[in-house]
Amino acid sequence: MKQKLLRLVDESRRQESETLASRVDDSEPAAPGLWTGKDHLAHLMSWRQVAAQELRNARTGDALIEISKDDDVQNAKFYEATHGMRAGEVVNAAKRSWDQLAEEIDKCSEEDLLRPRPRYPEQKLWEVVPGNTYNHMPGHIASWLAEQGEDDQAERMAVWSHDLAAAAFPEDRTRAVAAYNLGCFYAARGRAAEALPHLARGIELRPDLRDWAQSDTDLDPVRSNPEVGRLLAGQ
Repeated sequence: MKQKLLRLVDESRRQESETLASRVDDSEPAAPGLWTGKDHLAHLMSWRQVAAQELRNARTGDALIEISKDDDVQNAKFYEATHGMRAGEVVNAAKRSWDQLAEEIDKCSEEDLLRPRPRYPEQKLWEVVPGNTYNHMPGHIASWLAEQGEDDQAERMAVWSHDLAAAAFPEDRTRAVAAYNLGCFYAARGRAAEALPHLARGIELRPDLRDWAQSDTDLDPVRSNPEVGRLLAGQ
C-alpha cells in the first residue's frame, strides 16, 4: 500500500506541476469572483498540508490542525490566508506540501496505514491520500483550464483522473466513483452522449450513486435527456 500511495503522489505532483504550477503568476482573475491559478494551487497546497498533518497525528499523536466541518467555511479560511501570497511563494509552498505528504506516507508502516483515519474514523488512514491526488486536484485544475478556454486540456485532466484512480485501486467502489466523476465532467458541459456510459458504469458498480445523482447539480444540464432520465430513474 505504501508504495502505491507514493506512486500516486509522484504522478499527481508531476501533473500539477506541468498543468498548473508552471503557469501560476500574479495576474488578476479572468472575471470577478473567479479564482486565479495561484488561488487554486494555494487551495490544493493547504489541503495537502492538512493531509500530511493527519498522517502524522495517526502515527505520533501530534495535535490536529483545527479544521471546520463545513468545507465552504474552511475553504474561505484557506483563501483568506493565502490570497495575498506572491505566486513564487505559493509555488514553492506547494512543492514543499508534496514533500511533506510523501515524507509522512513514507514514515507510516503498512499497519499504520490501516488504522482508522483521525478525522473520519470510518475510513482507513491511507484514504487521506486519494482525496489529495486523483480525487481533489484534477477537478480544480480542470475547472481553471476550462475558464482559460482550454476545454481539451480540461477534458484530458478529467480522463487522467479517471484512469489513475482505476489503475491504482481497481476494486468496484473506486472504479464506480471514477466512472461517475468522469460522467459528471461531461454532463456539466451538456455532453449527454459522452456522459451516459460513464454514469451508467458508475451506477452499475455502485447502485447507491443513483441516489446521490438525484441532487447532483453537475447532472442538471443533461437531466432532460431521455436516456439519462431513464438511467437515473432506474429503468
